[in-house]
Amino acid sequence: MATRIRTICLIHCSLAGAFAGLGLTVTSLDPPAGTASLPSLLADLPEPPDCVIHQEHLGKRFILTDIDAAPCPTIFWACDPHLNFFWQRHYACQFTATASTQPQLTQAFAASGAAHTAWITWHGHKRPFIPFARRRNTLAFVGRLTPNRRRRQWFADHLAAYGLVPSQAAYGEAMAAVYDDARLAPNECIAGEVNQRLFEAAGSGCLPLSERTPEGVAELFVPDREALYYDDVLELDGQLAFAAAHPGVIEKMAQAAHAAVGQRHLAEHRAAALLALAGQAANAPGSPATGPDAAAATALTLFALFRSDQMALPQAAVWERLAGAPITPAVAAAMLRLAGQTGQRPALAHLAGLCLGRPELAGDVQTAAAACLACCRLNDLEGARRAYAAYVGAAGKTRAARLDTHYDYLVFFAAALEGKGHGGAPGMVFDPDQHVPENAVECLQAAKLLRPDALEADRRLAAVLRRRPGTQAERVGLLSTLSLYRRNDWSLGLELGLTNLHAFRREPGIEEAIIAAEAAAAQGQLDRFSRRLAQADPAGRLRAALLQHGIHVPDPGIIP
Repeated sequence: MATRIRTICLIHCSLAGAFAGLGLTVTSLDPPAGTASLPSLLADLPEPPDCVIHQEHLGKRFILTDIDAAPCPTIFWACDPHLNFFWQRHYACQFTATASTQPQLTQAFAASGAAHTAWITWHGHKRPFIPFARRRNTLAFVGRLTPNRRRRQWFADHLAAYGLVPSQAAYGEAMAAVYDDARLAPNECIAGEVNQRLFEAAGSGCLPLSERTPEGVAELFVPDREALYYDDVLELDGQLAFAAAHPGVIEKMAQAAHAAVGQRHLAEHRAAALLALAGQAANAPGSPATGPDAAAATALTLFALFRSDQMALPQAAVWERLAGAPITPAVAAAMLRLAGQTGQRPALAHLAGLCLGRPELAGDVQTAAAACLACCRLNDLEGARRAYAAYVGAAGKTRAARLDTHYDYLVFFAAALEGKGHGGAPGMVFDPDQHVPENAVECLQAAKLLRPDALEADRRLAAVLRRRPGTQAERVGLLSTLSLYRRNDWSLGLELGLTNLHAFRREPGIEEAIIAAEAAAAQGQLDRFSRRLAQADPAGRLRAALLQHGIHVPDPGIIP
């Protein structure tokens, strides 16, 4: 039976009014950026609450400590886990339950040790529906355009032909006014996420036209009834053409999206879901980290935030937290990286020696990579060789390839880390001149810096990024470089074309696909090209675009 919750303490939570509307007594806290002990915060309250909810604050990084000493269930609501999972996976372990705005990451949180997880996403605000006849603009998009977001810039550049003028500095009522005055809201996702624009637009009765990602997004707004979706720029253009040809249908869909916000996507709906999660998790099997495990989780959270420069923390304080935690592989790897990053040679030598003497550390890929690459960073190639040899030996191998250079170790551990599921950390801005790599993407980025002309690093990095949403701009660059040296590789050319299309580069995408089709035909491999195209483009949009340019690619089933 679920726990009865009557009083609730909210930390940086935007749902105070909604919880009060559900009949709860609400205390809202707004501590400054930094860290604070949860028991100390609660000690100032008139009485202990029945539940604590900490909502991630996107503009104020704040971390609770001593969460395991809370007198009640605790919930962490991760708002940007698609960009912050690299630290939130440690933080979430300490809470009774974790809510994620992103459906694709609930299982990732659970796999990282979170006791209970649920998908509780963003919400909208109900506004009056303004008839389309009174709206002046066809399209609206509110979001920042920056040099670091090339794909979004290409998105905006492409839609400029349809009259889109992005609004970059509109918030609150000003943002709502932008959507109130438009009929259709094309949406772009940074990393394949459910974002707030869906709800902001729909709440104003501006029909969302969003990427068909992540998979659960269609559960929020029903496709072709409450929203339009697209996979690439060809489908985006097709949806815009449909909207232009059927304005009455689009207005009815916008009304349905507007109604959906009122029925399913308001603040009170999210408050009720969080409340239900708290009550269920308090009595369900499974428990959050406590004692030494909680100390390790806090230390790893703070190290990840220190490493990413997302929180101003004294280096000594981070080191003290790590040193006070149990020496698990994750903690050992963090200490090794910190020692390498800050140039602490004696500490690095001590830690590397400790890892060599403990098989569970020597054989752990993240610990071994940290030891080896931290030694490389401090020009201790003999220490790097010992860490590599110990890792290979722990795997039971009596022989291993000889590696001689920092580049060699980076490429080796890139493959080893990816093989164990450590492909990358979206949102973590890696600096090869400062950081010791901790995943495959970072290893390969560092390798490229050491040997800019080494195509192997480009090839491997392009392959790793293929599985990471939102990296199309990076992949366009990598694949373009590779194609310069493999001009007759139609498979590579087709991949480059498709990547351009997913990056809102219509003309370059079609051009690369034409070149690839012509190369395949010249090699007598048009049948293979057609099968590959059918797999990547099942709806046939690119095949049709090629035909419009005079390139006939028969369907796989009718090729003689």
